[in-house]
Amino acid sequence: RQVVLTAAAEILYPVLRVGFDHFAEVVARLDATRRRPIVKISATTAFTAKWLLPRVRRFQAKHPEIDLQLHASDDPVDVGAAQIDLAIRYGHGPYPGLRSETMLADKFAPVANPGLAMRTPEDLCRVPLIHFAWRRPDAANPTWESWFKAAGIPMIEPASHLHFSEESHAIQAAVAGQGAALLSLILVAEELKAGQLVQPFGPEVDAFTYHLVEDAAQPPSIPVQAAKAWVLDEVRLTFLSV
Repeated sequence: RQVVLTAAAEILYPVLRVGFDHFAEVVARLDATRRRPIVKISATTAFTAKWLLPRVRRFQAKHPEIDLQLHASDDPVDVGAAQIDLAIRYGHGPYPGLRSETMLADKFAPVANPGLAMRTPEDLCRVPLIHFAWRRPDAANPTWESWFKAAGIPMIEPASHLHFSEESHAIQAAVAGQGAALLSLILVAEELKAGQLVQPFGPEVDAFTYHLVEDAAQPPSIPVQAAKAWVLDEVRLTFLSV
């Protein structure tokens, strides 16, 4: 007993064999794509949008073989449990169980669209004051109240108040000329450089520090080392451009 190809099968077999060989080749290529190394980086929503994303292109140009996955969240993630390779924490530290490197010390100051023609702190009384909600209550959170105290000026009564739940929305509102905002000078550096915002007066008040952290229990892979070096290189470029 045996299986014998019919005349029609003899004709179809070479075509099917070539087709299956091509199919296997495509599947192999897809499988290789899935095996590309991925480095997962977590940071706050605003920092991801305003600082990390504009710099991703340089990482891709230098490391086209490595994929980045950016995780934006204002709630700190458990680096080990969430399988995050690198996280950018905004605070004072320390961070138990994590290797930590200092990145950027943040400062806040009043900024506004140049069209509002603000010159002195007294001009704050004629424009809306823009606020955003800090996710974690902390006495060190820069607010308009703490800024007026640092400036040695009594809190004024502005034309109105404009509140946002997201820091990035407060930045957009300030760029649109909807009022004056007390914002991170790191996150609005590009808008200040482009002239979309101005910093008409001080003082600048201290905020928190950005730290690059990773799981101390896990040795970093070569792709993670490459991503870490890229982030720290971008920090150095940030200081050089100031």
